[in-house]
Amino acid sequence: MWGAWGTSRVAVRGGGAGGGAGASGAAGPAAPPPRDGIVGLERAERAGLPVFVCRVKDHADRAAWDRALAEAVAAYEPDLVVSAGFMKILGAEFLARYGGRIINTHPALLPSFPGAHGVREALAYGAKVTGCTVHFVDDGVDTGPVIAQGVVEIRDEDDESALHERIKEVERKLLVEVVGLLARHGYRIEGRKVLIP
Repeated sequence: MWGAWGTSRVAVRGGGAGGGAGASGAAGPAAPPPRDGIVGLERAERAGLPVFVCRVKDHADRAAWDRALAEAVAAYEPDLVVSAGFMKILGAEFLARYGGRIINTHPALLPSFPGAHGVREALAYGAKVTGCTVHFVDDGVDTGPVIAQGVVEIRDEDDESALHERIKEVERKLLVEVVGLLARHGYRIEGRKVLIP
């Protein structure tokens, strides 16, 4: 979804079942889901917001998909590109065009437990707390500068599903807060630090 906060335009690329920032009431042109049944896409359509779909399987290879995605997003001239449950590695063309403007969420306190199984790995490690991270995207996997983090206690009775649901609750609120702050106040990245005036 897209939203206008102040003079900023925000593209939200979604794929998660929870609807990501769509649950916050963000408004504007929307995002490419990787599969059918995406809650955020359905919400955007019901709200009358423009949406587009750009699936990897509809392109000759990942590089072609990356170029197509970069072009589709460019039509909206975003100030920020927000990944909400997207679960795809972005390629060189997309990163070159939008680097320093792409934010993502991760269900662990980075730099601990990066990758697709952060919740499972935190439980297996015996961590007492975990949480979520909102970070800028770079060319690594969950390695970009951290913008904000939210802490979630790990309970003795937690399994992966229960813990992940509690993390998602914190993650959704934190993502909405961060996007609002970045859009209203701007930011700068100095090395690994994200500074919001």
